[in-house]
Amino acid sequence: MAAMNLTDELQRLAKLHQAGELSDPEFIAAKERLLREEEGGVPPGPPREVSAAAPPDFEEKTYYSSRWSSGNLFFRDRLKLAADGMHFRKGALFSSQEEHIAYRAIASLRVANGVFLANLNVETSGGSQPIFINGLWKSDARKIQAAVQAMQGR
Repeated sequence: MAAMNLTDELQRLAKLHQAGELSDPEFIAAKERLLREEEGGVPPGPPREVSAAAPPDFEEKTYYSSRWSSGNLFFRDRLKLAADGMHFRKGALFSSQEEHIAYRAIASLRVANGVFLANLNVETSGGSQPIFINGLWKSDARKIQAAVQAMQGR
């Protein structure tokens, strides 16, 4: 396969993905197949799952802020650690704020511990505003911090 042909194929896949005709897993699998063919390595086989990028023992986990903390009585903050990054949701009466952050985009993660609860501050390298989650249980904050460090260290 010529280099120009590979570039054309990758652009075609990107257009299909942007148009919504290819899901994220389909796009990643097709791109990996093209690159494997170009390298002359492993012949194209069945596509790998997107979660294959995560460690084999990685399990998605959702953490909620405590209702005992300020601002979380009715609408608790939610942080989900997934294979592709962190999914944060802050609810309100008529709206919600949701954000997805890839692990490679996390610049710093600060934990401020209290007696029982902790506050988590996530700063990104992408220039967006930091995410502040108040009222996590201290053990959950430590688990989040360890999981992010593990995913960044891969």
